[in-house]
Amino acid sequence: MTVIVESKQMKVTSGLRAHVEAQARKLMKLSKNVTGIRVHLETVRKKSNDTLANIVTYVVELPGKDVVVKKRAIDMYQAIIQATEGAARQVRKRYERRRDTRRQVKHPEVASTTS
Repeated sequence: MTVIVESKQMKVTSGLRAHVEAQARKLMKLSKNVTGIRVHLETVRKKSNDTLANIVTYVVELPGKDVVVKKRAIDMYQAIIQATEGAARQVRKRYERRRDTRRQVKHPEVASTTS
């Protein structure tokens, strides 16, 4: 599995890269089907009324359909954590849906009695 970190209008430091990779490991633990993670970091020029100037876009590559999460925060590290939590929620949701669908196909009598 690969983790690609890219940025726009900023330099990706070794600290930022290490933080992104540590957060991406959380997603790898959730599902064995994750084939790759692309993280796009962007800093928007701060305006006086825009405090959420750091944008993190996570693209988690799964078989079938990719999960895309975009989060904004004041601090880049906080935006990375929020994006990881959102991506983890969606990956977990897809995994549980697939698991439940397989159960219904495997044991249709159990699914009909519980509903």
